[in-house]
Amino acid sequence: MISKKIQPPASQLLWVAIAIFAFSACQPKQKTPVADTRIITDMAGRQVEIPKHIERAFIDRHSVMMVYAVDTTLMVNRVFEYTETEKKYLKPSFYEGKPYVIEGVVEEIIKLKPDVVIYSQFITTENIAEVNDLQEKIQLPVILLDMDIIRYKEILAFLGDVLGKEEETNELISFIQTHIDPILEKAKTIPQEQKKTIYYAEGMKGLQTDPSGSIHSLLIDLLGGINIAQTDVLPGKGMSSVSLEQLYVWQPEIILVWSGNHDGLDSYKEIKANSAWNQLNAVKNNQVYQVPWRPFGWIDRPPGINRLIGLVWLSNLLYPEIYGEKDLTAITQEFFQKFDHYEMTEDEALELLNPQPLIWDTDKELYLSLP
Repeated sequence: MISKKIQPPASQLLWVAIAIFAFSACQPKQKTPVADTRIITDMAGRQVEIPKHIERAFIDRHSVMMVYAVDTTLMVNRVFEYTETEKKYLKPSFYEGKPYVIEGVVEEIIKLKPDVVIYSQFITTENIAEVNDLQEKIQLPVILLDMDIIRYKEILAFLGDVLGKEEETNELISFIQTHIDPILEKAKTIPQEQKKTIYYAEGMKGLQTDPSGSIHSLLIDLLGGINIAQTDVLPGKGMSSVSLEQLYVWQPEIILVWSGNHDGLDSYKEIKANSAWNQLNAVKNNQVYQVPWRPFGWIDRPPGINRLIGLVWLSNLLYPEIYGEKDLTAITQEFFQKFDHYEMTEDEALELLNPQPLIWDTDKELYLSLP
């Protein structure tokens, strides 16, 4: 007996088709990646989705030298004005064609279209909230770096991973291990009775300062100096006002001078040439030192990675018998080659290391001797 193949009715076929379509519609669709991204955990423990390949970054003032040391072309903005003498040590790609835009200007950040925003701040609840708020407003990934100088090796390693620049950051970390770590270890061994008292002179007349505990005078604390100033730590840019009469009472052994990141050296000239300062022992004993500042301050302004060479310079100035005298010229050349991407000559290094100008004394009609 030959059986016949029975065809289902057309209505049944219709319901089967509908069922298959409905089942297919309920299945999860294959997701096509919108962007080539990855999730990182920044130094504040925040989960941030960033591009795998970062080519453009907006930076804040505390991040400027850290990022520049790793990649001179990455920044889309400029956060400082530079003199011609400062530009000499910087790559043109760092400042040419870059608009002056500082952190917090939401509309300008969006307009520059960076892949990421890089901020360096101390890791506090307030700073984390501020960065989260900024990220919400600009709808761009914001990466928060710690700015603690003690964590620079860790910060560089993290930044190398984020930017895909591990080889470059390993070179910088090596410099810290060789030249900075031994200094910080020896600083812990200086007896209290051997510590020298220091006044950090700021402002156009040298009558502003930052006391112990301020980020702006941190290197004095780190290297075993006693910051003689007894004033309040001011937030932000700091610089508490003091009187010359107060300095007569404090009588620091050493005066470190920051004359601003420019060539005028007004504070240094004021202290050396104004007879009102002559009653200070530091002036009498020729213990007044202009802090090197090119292309950025060596112990401050900004409080960034530029301070590493300042640690070497200041340790040698304060306690050469404890830290061991170093070849400052060679180390300065190495620092500029690695961190500023500048091949420095020996003469240029000596010029930076000895920034004290000759001061003309009108009474004696001669130039005052250098420290």
